[in-house]
Amino acid sequence: MDIIQLNNQIEEFVNKNNFSHDALALKQEHAIQKSEEWQRVLDSFAEQGRVLRIGIIGRVKAGKSSMLNALLFNGNDILPKAATPMTAALTIMEYSENVSAEVDFFTQQDIDEIKVKYDFFQKALDSKIKEKELENAERIKRKKGVNSLSAEEQQECLNKAKSQAEREMKDDPSFASYDQYRRIKESGKSLSDLEQYRTISAGSVEELMNGVLNQFVGSSGAFMPFTKSVTLHIPEKGLQGLQIIDTPGINDPVTSRGERTEQLLQDCDVVLIVSPSGQFLSSEDTDLMHRVTTKEGTQQAYLIASQVDNQLFGSESQGLSDPIHVLERISDNLTKHARNVLAKQVQEYPSMKVAADKLSKNNVICSSSVAFSMQQRFDEQHTWDANLQHVWRNLNQKFPDVFSHEELAKNALNQLANIHQIHQIVSEVTANKEQILAQRRIDFENGKRTALQGYLKAWAERINEQIHQIQHADVDELRKQEAELKKQQATIDANVGGVYDDLISDIKLNLSKQLKDKLKSEMRRFDSVSDNAQGSETEYYEEEYEVEVYRGGTGFLDWALGPKHETRTRTESYSYTTVKAKPIRRAIEEIRSNLEDELGHLSESYSQAWKKKIYSQVVSALREAMGDRELDVNIIARAVKNVLARIPEASFKLEDDIPKSLKKTGKLTGYEAESFIDDAEDYISNLKDVVNKDISAYMTTLVSNLKKIDLAKELTADLENNLKQLLSEIENKEASLFNYRGIQKELAGLMQSAA
Repeated sequence: MDIIQLNNQIEEFVNKNNFSHDALALKQEHAIQKSEEWQRVLDSFAEQGRVLRIGIIGRVKAGKSSMLNALLFNGNDILPKAATPMTAALTIMEYSENVSAEVDFFTQQDIDEIKVKYDFFQKALDSKIKEKELENAERIKRKKGVNSLSAEEQQECLNKAKSQAEREMKDDPSFASYDQYRRIKESGKSLSDLEQYRTISAGSVEELMNGVLNQFVGSSGAFMPFTKSVTLHIPEKGLQGLQIIDTPGINDPVTSRGERTEQLLQDCDVVLIVSPSGQFLSSEDTDLMHRVTTKEGTQQAYLIASQVDNQLFGSESQGLSDPIHVLERISDNLTKHARNVLAKQVQEYPSMKVAADKLSKNNVICSSSVAFSMQQRFDEQHTWDANLQHVWRNLNQKFPDVFSHEELAKNALNQLANIHQIHQIVSEVTANKEQILAQRRIDFENGKRTALQGYLKAWAERINEQIHQIQHADVDELRKQEAELKKQQATIDANVGGVYDDLISDIKLNLSKQLKDKLKSEMRRFDSVSDNAQGSETEYYEEEYEVEVYRGGTGFLDWALGPKHETRTRTESYSYTTVKAKPIRRAIEEIRSNLEDELGHLSESYSQAWKKKIYSQVVSALREAMGDRELDVNIIARAVKNVLARIPEASFKLEDDIPKSLKKTGKLTGYEAESFIDDAEDYISNLKDVVNKDISAYMTTLVSNLKKIDLAKELTADLENNLKQLLSEIENKEASLFNYRGIQKELAGLMQSAA
């Protein structure tokens, strides 16, 4: 049976047995889409003149845009590098003799779905505002010792409640849709207004990117709230016969945009997996790699370690004076790391073996877009930005024997950039287009068949577990457990609630400390860079002055005329402060970026470890409360995991920007230098205060979100529901088993069809 028929039959099976609610999570886990979408992909393989689609995948700030700039635009910053709405919108690039863009807007159905989430969030927000308003009013009443408030005071309570509520709920999963729909409403535009803008023409790529397209993809663009994706048509010969797909993340909170990303992932015939060399192949990278290679069936994949210039000054450089030897050592280490990661992936996901074997045969491709830009504009160093200047200075200091000679420097930069190897990959896959496309169809069908097999297996395990419980569970014991749950509610509340409160205190104390320790270490780095960048210089100058000189005679005339005046010269000096602006500016930019990245990573990893700790400790606390009458381990596990899944997440986001006064370059002297140093020190001091406040606000939001969950009550409610369902099925044992065995038989038939 083909995958389309099979997918349709499985969907009928799910709907018929009222499994739709549970199916959603399983579909996401196994990458199961609608049959219509799969048919569209299959049909595309047979299209005459079908271009080869190369996907550039990787997490935010992995250097994807920089690499594309190097590949397509000789290292010029055509595609933006920052993580802005614009980068998410730049999805597809293809060849055209004329420059243009096609904008894909949200449909009315998309907007309706966004509005549903908006309404859900608005309802919760209104409830939170009311709660906060009452709290604020009671606080003022107690403080003043009064029973009522004035109209002005009531309005003040309401205004404060609105800001408090929105701040606390900003990290709710529905907030993105709420914000999206709010922007749509505030734009004053409608879908009918957009029809004339679906195609945008321009005289050059630069004009397109910096002109009217900003209205659709810029953060403050009039039509930005309606933009789902953008396709760029560019007269770049390297794109002939190709589509380059720059894929954003797959966890977009706006459903329709996330679906668009999933569509792009399965459209890719070849993928370049870009991961920063400093944090090579994170869990996010490996999840994405598993997704595209097994679930989407893209077997033609390559690993690229970006930003390799950042690693030339670390531990790999010890004992080496040639940057190319350092690069070779980095490449070897990253390749070994990749093979270890891939081996672990295969152990966890055996279906990845074919793709993992292919990836392991080749060395990791190390690349530096910065090195490429420097090499391309080597004779125009006056056009280099602060980042290029900073890297060049470090390279000269670290490897003077190489970078003090023009030809040696150009050769080293070329090897560090390694863009030629990526060009070679593109050329090879383009030459083998027909073979790749033919194999791609087979791999896509195999990947989706494997996904369907995994999906069916998950259903079979759930059904088997339910049958086992119906057959072997003791009704009397289950009723006793149900009664015991109610009887021990207070003990469970105390035990589980106590454990949960302790764990909240743990995350509040320890995570906050780790975040602030990271902040301190970054602040110390600024002091070091600032001291090295500052200096003083002395200038000497000749100054004329007059002196009285006696004539030296003894006559009357000499005496009468008095002393004469002579002009003489002397050497004077003055000292003034100097500062190299670029290292300080670059240090500030790096500190700013590192703080956001590292603090975010630290908070995420700590939260994940914390959830694992919750699971084990809550299970222990629950069992202790129930005494000898232990609950079924499967029921406990399912209930705890369901509750943990409902714990809202709080993301860490730094809100700050570098002032214009610090965006200077070159050597500054005198008052300008002193003013720059003062501004830099003020900024760092303010940044420290801002980040400390952001950390405090983040921790407040996180703890607030955690406290929204009454873990003990929600856990016992889930357990009671599971027990009631199971008791009901046991009371009607024969009918339940007959029903489930019918489901098993149907599943077996589907699994046979999927084999």
